[in-house]
Amino acid sequence: MKIDNPKVTLSDEARNGVKEEVRSGFLDWLFEFNVTGDDGELYMLGGSILSMELEKMDLVTMILAKGKGSVRQLPNSIYKLAEYPGSVMNKMYKNCKGTLEIEKREHSVLVSCGEEYAVECFDDGVWHFMLDTQDGEYKADLYHRAHGYPLWYGRETPSYLTQHSITYGYNWSGDVDGEFTYKGKTVRVKGTGQRERYVAVDSSAAELGGWEDWGFITFNEIHSSMYDMRLGMKDFAVFDLQTNAYYPEGKMEISHEDWAFLRELDGFIPTVYNIKIEVSDGVYEVRAHVCNARTWGVTFKVPDNPVATLIFDKVDGNFTYHNGKVKQLTGGRGSMSVRQWHAYPNILPRELYSDEIKTGEKFDTL
Repeated sequence: MKIDNPKVTLSDEARNGVKEEVRSGFLDWLFEFNVTGDDGELYMLGGSILSMELEKMDLVTMILAKGKGSVRQLPNSIYKLAEYPGSVMNKMYKNCKGTLEIEKREHSVLVSCGEEYAVECFDDGVWHFMLDTQDGEYKADLYHRAHGYPLWYGRETPSYLTQHSITYGYNWSGDVDGEFTYKGKTVRVKGTGQRERYVAVDSSAAELGGWEDWGFITFNEIHSSMYDMRLGMKDFAVFDLQTNAYYPEGKMEISHEDWAFLRELDGFIPTVYNIKIEVSDGVYEVRAHVCNARTWGVTFKVPDNPVATLIFDKVDGNFTYHNGKVKQLTGGRGSMSVRQWHAYPNILPRELYSDEIKTGEKFDTL
């Protein structure tokens, strides 16, 4: 969404309500990072404060995923099976409504929810995350340093994702550094990631049009955030770190390849993404490979509307200007969260895409 002044302010960081009547509204301060540790491992770090009006609950989540997996062809089948390490840790803290606190300071806003999660949002575009499970298992001290301007869902004027989903806020990709400690091992990390400041009124998963992509792609030269409702709204922001060019509008196409069955989701996921975004100065193209995936939601079980985050390890890209000049992009990273109306394809019997060994009597059917 293009808005008159895309600069993020402390008022945006502290926003905790909307004008519309709240039916099932919620707020969040969320992050999703793709980083490399000083031990050489690929990590996905995530977390959020989520305040839900209908449930009268302030929820904290913390996620840690590590490593890479692979996809194998199932014997005697046209289908593939994704074998990913998934999450190392999923933590959830359900607090009564009112636990969330927002403290406005001279040059920052401090948002906290209990002893476990706090994030200080500075007026220079930096967020400082301070996470602690309070039991000695996990602790993180992380910085997200955004550049340029974000993907805006709306500020004064909301974005209508669907007829029932009214949203304000932004997604913003940027550089990440800091450290975390898990079970006594401290790892320094560096990479990139996306943060989200979100205020919403109501939602309807059935209106998603079957599929939703939400995520970020970063290179040393260009950062981008994107949101693609398969049969609905498509939004993005591309920021060129070398020229300071900001592209909040244009045409975006996301295509999916090499689908594989993910047991944890009880459905299929794409393992290769092709992204093409046409903007005023040229065309931004990305090809990204999935190496890990984690399911998420309020239960961390297969939900009625499956949700997963796909983590990329190999990301290639370029930006082709209208005059034919091609800028090759380096250091690609990213992740993509997907939400489905139902597990895809839920009309097929599991025997077609599962390698589970069946025992017992077999019956012939017409």
